[in-house]
Amino acid sequence: MQGYVIASICSFLFQNAVSAVGNYQTRTEYLRVEKNKKIRSVNLTVVGRMSESQCAALCVTFSDRCCEITYINSTQECKLDQSGCCHTDFDNLSGSSILHTSRKYVGYNKILSVTNGGYFGNWANEEFCRKGHYAVGYRMKIEGPHTDRSELNVIEIICGSRGSDRCGDTASSGQQVWGNWTGEALCPAKTFLTSFSLQVEKYNATKDSTGANYVRFRCRSFKDNLFDFDLSFPPGYGKYGAYGEWSDACPVNSAICGLKTKIQAAQGAGFDDTALNDVKFFCCE
Repeated sequence: MQGYVIASICSFLFQNAVSAVGNYQTRTEYLRVEKNKKIRSVNLTVVGRMSESQCAALCVTFSDRCCEITYINSTQECKLDQSGCCHTDFDNLSGSSILHTSRKYVGYNKILSVTNGGYFGNWANEEFCRKGHYAVGYRMKIEGPHTDRSELNVIEIICGSRGSDRCGDTASSGQQVWGNWTGEALCPAKTFLTSFSLQVEKYNATKDSTGANYVRFRCRSFKDNLFDFDLSFPPGYGKYGAYGEWSDACPVNSAICGLKTKIQAAQGAGFDDTALNDVKFFCCE
């Protein structure tokens, strides 16, 4: 049996020819793969014979079609896989995933927003999951009872592979320092965050204001929009304000992959802090 770097093949489903990658003629293999005793389906683009370093370099060059490589030592055959976790280090035991650590800002196909975001603060830099990863869940940092409550301070999305396996990376954009982390809220298996709704307290100059208080999401399959699932961390709402309308949803064959938050800087003693006021999410194919 041939030795595979990242997986052992359990059974072929079918094969068919595809176009070229660079100067190499390719074909696609649809497989059932056992990896760490977990069965998953993958779509491998078989490129041809080359060295392992050439195979890894090709993965970087054609990163839109590659997240990790499968390299067969006995035949020197290179296979590109876009369904696994995209790490930055080359690891002969778990495979090669040497793509860039962050997705380019232009790599999204839709921006999700809501109309009830808070007024205060400035937009921080956007932050994305690694290329090839998508949001499979989230957690929040919330300030509890305090003389100047700011409620929601951070939204952090949890990133995973196209197979919805957690990959270890997260994204959060701008954040404030107050409060404690909630637990994680995770989508059902093989679904991803695709739309959101934000709970915001309207500004009132006569009392302590808090800006955004809570966020909730809907999860959906990557490839279709037949079903979606509401997702929120219990109890599902904050202390102040109300939820607004739901955002648009990511198009089919895409999911949330990054975010950009509107954060008010610390106002100092005697002034009202509202921390996170608004957020936008990015969808990626």
